[in-house]
Amino acid sequence: MRQFILPVVLGATFVAYAADVEIHGSLNMDYASYFNSKFDPTNAANQDIDLSATAKLDENVSATVRTTTHSTYVGADSAVHESEVRHGIARSTAMGEDGHHNAFEFDGAEIRWSVTHSVDLIFGDMTYSAGAFNYYFWRDPARYAVITREESLRGIGGEFGNEKYGQGKIYFGASENAKSTMGLFGTYAWPLLNHVDEHFVVTPSIDWMFGDHIGRHNTYSLGVEIDYSKSLGIINYGTYAVWGMHPYKGKGVHSFLIEPSLNIALFNLGFSYFYAIVDEDYDVAEQIFTEDQMLFAVEPSVDINKKFTMGISYEYHDLDVNKDKDEYSFLGMNFYVYPTMRTEVVFWFGYNFKDVVDTDFALGISGRADF
Repeated sequence: MRQFILPVVLGATFVAYAADVEIHGSLNMDYASYFNSKFDPTNAANQDIDLSATAKLDENVSATVRTTTHSTYVGADSAVHESEVRHGIARSTAMGEDGHHNAFEFDGAEIRWSVTHSVDLIFGDMTYSAGAFNYYFWRDPARYAVITREESLRGIGGEFGNEKYGQGKIYFGASENAKSTMGLFGTYAWPLLNHVDEHFVVTPSIDWMFGDHIGRHNTYSLGVEIDYSKSLGIINYGTYAVWGMHPYKGKGVHSFLIEPSLNIALFNLGFSYFYAIVDEDYDVAEQIFTEDQMLFAVEPSVDINKKFTMGISYEYHDLDVNKDKDEYSFLGMNFYVYPTMRTEVVFWFGYNFKDVVDTDFALGISGRADF
């Protein structure tokens, strides 16, 4: 009960004392059924909800409080992990078991001062990541990234620039991962082309942790994101590419991602290809910020109308390219429904080839809303 009362009290305080309060959030919910070779199902579900309340104290100063809840499950290592629903295997608590629902928790607070129209100063909790995926099962930067996974610092930061000349961020503070760790993050989105029908943005980023115990394997991460898009009448195409590098036991781990896309009238085509160069003397899973050392995914789709899209997806996963019998393929269908802006519901089903995962056929529903 106390965990539920805290957000209510905070919300009431904002309403009572702030002249202008904005509520923002995102809601992600999933459900999936996993069928084994005997066609016995295992039903699993998870939810990921983020809420923030921003009080504008005057035209230049605001205060924000964030809360979050993520479903968790106990893994084979007996540790508690944030859950997710995927077509290959459930990484979430089976429905009907204890731990399926989790309470809201404090997720950070900040005070923001807009010194000018192009410079903001921040004090408080700052969250960042770099090199996120568009591949739909790896979109959560807290779990998957090419350059650096999601990190949080409590300290001071600055955000500067605009869409015309570029936008940058610099954060410095104490890391939430370990009590003896300080962190520094910097990034700058540089628009080389910024036209109505053509965009070309280059974004370098660097993330540095230092201290006696930094709570992760790598001291720093750096990389570059390249985002290009072009429109020619009914033809739209673009490419998102990322290179990331971080050290692991004295050697550099290099990760590469390319995600080209094409749209011609009602037809869409999307690709994702990821590959990581790792040190073969150590386990791959400890060196990268993804699940597979190599991933290839392609999905052609057709827009039936503005509210409904249907696609066929094929994926190839390889956990370690130097090991045999650890790869698998997935073939399935996705049905996208868009009830209104900033909402999406996906119905999917498909089949896993090879026995790396203990699932043959899987189906599920995923829903997202931003407000």
